[in-house]
Amino acid sequence: MKKSTLLTAGLFACLINLHAQTKNYRTLQVPGRDQYARIAEGATSVLPSGRWLRPAGQMIRITHDPFGMAVSPDGKKVVTLHNGVFSIIDIATLGALRVPSYDGKISSPLSNGSFLGVAFSSNSKTVYLSGGDNGAVIVYDIQSLQRLDSISLNGIVNGEEYHDSFTSDLVLSSDGKELLVLDRGNFRMVRINVQTKQISSSIKVGRQPFGLSLSPDGKKAFVANVGMYEYPLVEGMDSSNMNQMMINWHPYGDNTPESIQGTVIDGKKVPGVGSPLHPDAMSVFTIDLATNKVINKFKTGHQIGQMIEDAEVVGGASPNSIAVSKKFAYVSNATNDNISVIDYHSGKIVRHIQVKVDPLIDKYRGLLPFGLTLSRDEKTLYV
Repeated sequence: MKKSTLLTAGLFACLINLHAQTKNYRTLQVPGRDQYARIAEGATSVLPSGRWLRPAGQMIRITHDPFGMAVSPDGKKVVTLHNGVFSIIDIATLGALRVPSYDGKISSPLSNGSFLGVAFSSNSKTVYLSGGDNGAVIVYDIQSLQRLDSISLNGIVNGEEYHDSFTSDLVLSSDGKELLVLDRGNFRMVRINVQTKQISSSIKVGRQPFGLSLSPDGKKAFVANVGMYEYPLVEGMDSSNMNQMMINWHPYGDNTPESIQGTVIDGKKVPGVGSPLHPDAMSVFTIDLATNKVINKFKTGHQIGQMIEDAEVVGGASPNSIAVSKKFAYVSNATNDNISVIDYHSGKIVRHIQVKVDPLIDKYRGLLPFGLTLSRDEKTLYV
């Protein structure tokens, strides 16, 4: 009897002690955590992550993975560019036409994939599409569903020969007379005369140029470069001895003396890639279109080696997309979860806007802001 009483008293004391130590923790959970992923037109869709998706307006189903999008000047059509495919959407009916069509009746004008660049001409029926790995701009008539032309970025410009071009973002000048196109394969911006379909100039930009935008007055171009390094070949390597000159492992660690200055492996000299803080690495360039000169190089976001929230920055900011007002250029830095604000008249970065969700998780990175646009009155930035 005494043992039983003592045991009960001890258990009761334990429960009281455990209750006294109980703490409440606030958690964040996705609303669809106990739901299967589903697409519900006109209702709430559930993403594989458990997040809910409720379109603010009408929803239309199109081919997966749209990279780029443009609205026609007359406001009647939208073109979205996917991987080797594009969709033509009629805004009035919300009907979508896939090019190429699944039945094969409409052929594809894209010979080797595509990327994110798409722009309409002023007539609202001709579109310019980034050909991606084929190194060309595809000119296409969305009414007749016919390819009109293909403008290659390869060739000789000002005495220098370019090959292996990769067509990235592109924009059409406000007067419709010129295309500005990024070539990721050769780290440059190309200017193309729309009427003659000839390249008028080639301007070297930063590493892995990705995003392109023009100032409202058309006098300046802004290029976001997402790459950190420009990788050189092993010394002495060419197409005839490529297999013999290969090395069997990665030559150096990141941001080490060997990666900066170069090293030797199995008697083969491997040039260095330089500092990850090089002005061309993960940067934004401003180009004066009157002179074709780069007039500013901005290092947006947090820089490697900086201490942010008691942690050292070890990767770059990955500036990717740009929206430009009459005074400011806004740049999304994917791996920093922030937006850089550049006063391009004074040539200074004046602010960084952190993209925030909730204080409980804001210190963690991973929102990856990508894609920007400004409202017409320049008072609202959509990220």
